[in-house]
Amino acid sequence: MGSKWQKNIAIGVMILVVVLILVKLVYNYKVSWVIWEDGDRDLLINSCIEDLGSRSVRFPKQTQEYCGCFSDAMMQNFSKAEYEVANSKSNLEQQEEMLPVILDCYNLYQEAMFKASKID
Repeated sequence: MGSKWQKNIAIGVMILVVVLILVKLVYNYKVSWVIWEDGDRDLLINSCIEDLGSRSVRFPKQTQEYCGCFSDAMMQNFSKAEYEVANSKSNLEQQEEMLPVILDCYNLYQEAMFKASKID
């Protein structure tokens, strides 16, 4: 009785392993088709500008430059699939993953806004 039960468990584990391998293969195949396309840079820039809110109105030139730098950094350092996964995470997790990639862009943006600020 015990050996029949063990045999069924072993078969179940093997089937589960095969299913997991197939799922991973299908996932990798689909991810390989998610690539950066021609209009994606413009979409990233527009999304970045919208996310910056009032700063984009107060510092339009600096914001445009920052968002261009941000978009280029994202596209060079992340595949589109990796970016979409990272972008779907919480703000804290996004900062941990993306900030090292865009740190130079962010520092230049802060400096440009400081120089453009007028204290009356």
